[in-house]
Amino acid sequence: MRSVALAAVVVAVLVVASRWGSFVAGGSDSYCYVHQAERWASGQLQVVEPLALEAPWPNAPLAFAPAGHRPSSTVPGAIVPICPPGLSIFMVPFLWIGGPAAVFLVVPLFGALLVVATDIVGRRYGARIGLVSAVLLAASPVFLNQLIQPMSDVPATALWMLALACATSTSRGQSLKAGLAASAAILVRPNLLPLGVVIGVFLLCRPERAWRVRLRSAVEYAACCVPGCLAVLLIQQAFNGSPFSSGYGPAGTLFTTLNVMPNLARYPRWLVEVQTPLIVLAVAAPVLLPGGLTWLLSGLFLVNLGIYLPYFVFNDWSFLRFLLPTLPLLVVLMVAVLDNLCRRLGMRRTHLVLAATAVTVAALCVGEARSRNVFRLWQLEARFERAGEFVDARLPADALVITSWHSGSVRFYAGRRTLVWDGLPSDQLDAAVAFVRQRGFVPYLLLESWEEPGFRDRFKGSPLAELDWPPMAEVASVVRIYQPEGREQYRRGAAAPTIYAP
Repeated sequence: MRSVALAAVVVAVLVVASRWGSFVAGGSDSYCYVHQAERWASGQLQVVEPLALEAPWPNAPLAFAPAGHRPSSTVPGAIVPICPPGLSIFMVPFLWIGGPAAVFLVVPLFGALLVVATDIVGRRYGARIGLVSAVLLAASPVFLNQLIQPMSDVPATALWMLALACATSTSRGQSLKAGLAASAAILVRPNLLPLGVVIGVFLLCRPERAWRVRLRSAVEYAACCVPGCLAVLLIQQAFNGSPFSSGYGPAGTLFTTLNVMPNLARYPRWLVEVQTPLIVLAVAAPVLLPGGLTWLLSGLFLVNLGIYLPYFVFNDWSFLRFLLPTLPLLVVLMVAVLDNLCRRLGMRRTHLVLAATAVTVAALCVGEARSRNVFRLWQLEARFERAGEFVDARLPADALVITSWHSGSVRFYAGRRTLVWDGLPSDQLDAAVAFVRQRGFVPYLLLESWEEPGFRDRFKGSPLAELDWPPMAEVASVVRIYQPEGREQYRRGAAAPTIYAP
């Protein structure tokens, strides 16, 4: 019965991902992972864009780096991803077998693995705690919000939970498996390496084991972590010119102690709001459930929190995704504490209390996810695919699209070159359009309606920046495509009517 219930939760996760998944290479992160997977699959990691070397304006390669990418530090004229390589590498077999659309299956499958791994870790406190924890994790708005996007949060979480499930096992050889899982997790999200250190310390200090066994387990675990660490260093050297330089930039520009207090005020509040106040029960775990396992889970969460407290300050709850790698541990501790309190109070049917709590809290969490538009994300993201498909179908093969937010999706869905307008110097819009024409391309402007004020402000003085003629097309109500030649046609009274594509 228990196995059937867990299987039902896994199936529910896959159904949710299938029904509401935003399987679109649209934003910076999603396009970064998908395009990087294509590069890994082809074996050509850095492809030179000749236009980036020929363009006459300063720092020209920046304008040819689409969303989620930046100019290569090692190959002039090439672009490199800002995101880590792990998720993209996992996507490669799916790309080979099923084509570009298949890469979007990776995150849902990792979501299913995460549910199973959460159950295994929760079972360290008791079978019913594992199942209830898996149910509540599956209903978490933070988890659901990342399950339906092609981003690395769910895969990283699944791999760390798998590493923890193996590390806390009493079976032989599990430290090797834990190390391999941690190695993969580091490849997916390198900055979470400290989580791996905590697990290694746990293996070295398990009190129920003899010293030699502990030492051997820790050494085996550490040795298996090495490949992921080395791969990250080698890839960063190849892309960024230094093994210790990530695509996001120097650590000094990303982290500052000034961010600690603002983030400390946000993350706990968001957790209570999103996961219900019941999540606070996890704080009592070290008192009510003392022991190495509780300290391990608590320590992992605190390390995860400590990594992101100095990071940028964001004002949207969705950035709780930074804590997702250890959020399942909070859920496990919460359920274990609730179970412990029920038994301390002498409740006869604790399993029924836990079941009722699971159903109630899961319903509240799903409702919270709905109110926060988690299940509408696929509709919002669809504009990237629709705009890209419109460019593919209606614009000429030699079109070059000047855009920013859609600079990745136009390349992915239409196969057209793009030029990123906010990578251009403010006085170079007209020069860029002239350069594009000289090189035999037909320039187009593609902007979302909210981008237009920024575009006008950036290129003040350029007639094109006025956007004072009707667009060639309007896609999904918010994406507008302008043909620069259309401005003169409009002024002569010969403009073609706008095409409206829903």
